[in-house]
Amino acid sequence: MESEIQALKNIKIGSLYYFIAIVLALVTESLAITIKSLSTSVAFLVLELIAYVILILGFSKLRIGFFTISKEINTNIGITGINIFIFGVIALLFSDIFSILLYLGAFLIVLGNVMIGLNIYKIGQNFEGNMEKVAGILIIITVTSFIGYIISYFASDELIKKVSQTPEEKPLQIITTDKNVGYGILKSNGDANFTVYSKGVSEIVSAQIIGYNFQVLQISPKTVGPGENKIYIKFNLSGLLSPGNIYNVEILLANNEKLLASLVYEI
Repeated sequence: MESEIQALKNIKIGSLYYFIAIVLALVTESLAITIKSLSTSVAFLVLELIAYVILILGFSKLRIGFFTISKEINTNIGITGINIFIFGVIALLFSDIFSILLYLGAFLIVLGNVMIGLNIYKIGQNFEGNMEKVAGILIIITVTSFIGYIISYFASDELIKKVSQTPEEKPLQIITTDKNVGYGILKSNGDANFTVYSKGVSEIVSAQIIGYNFQVLQISPKTVGPGENKIYIKFNLSGLLSPGNIYNVEILLANNEKLLASLVYEI
């Protein structure tokens, strides 16, 4: 829970920094257009530099937040989006020297924003925060991204309060006297850790969550032995599962033996 709260705090601060940077940049550009002499002054360059520094600080906070929360949610798309956005900003800085960088920079900024917005939306979806999902959609649209980021600031604050007030529960565990049925935990990021019982040595051929068609990304170990076996499976969870519910995993062995395990789903 503490890591989730810290991640949301970084996302909150990063969103605010981005909003401030964009507002500062827009005000500076507007003044430069109104007052022609300002566009070549030192004050204009200083304000532009400050805006870029705040923007980079904001995205650094967002990256840290996305990385910290990646244990619960797959945030690779958001982290990649931040990197792409920063490359876009760098391209724009040198667009006066190479005009083609203007178009490349604009494309990278739009692409980066879309990826960041998708990640913000996923965070809202994971924590059931409708306001955060709205922020993600506005960021994806790009032209409304600065509105999306200020909404994300307030939405992240709401999620922090929500997570802080959620009582920390002890992990549920299934205790069964039936040695034919294993037990364990299935996490929202797709990690399944459980114990199963086998009659002999055999290779694992496949695994599935009964009633679902989730892709299996990793199985470890690849073989089982007689008696108790600790198994780890990484599923690509794309459906909506309910916390606290029990889902059954079926493992098919090379000797045609089927092993069953009941897993408690946790966020």
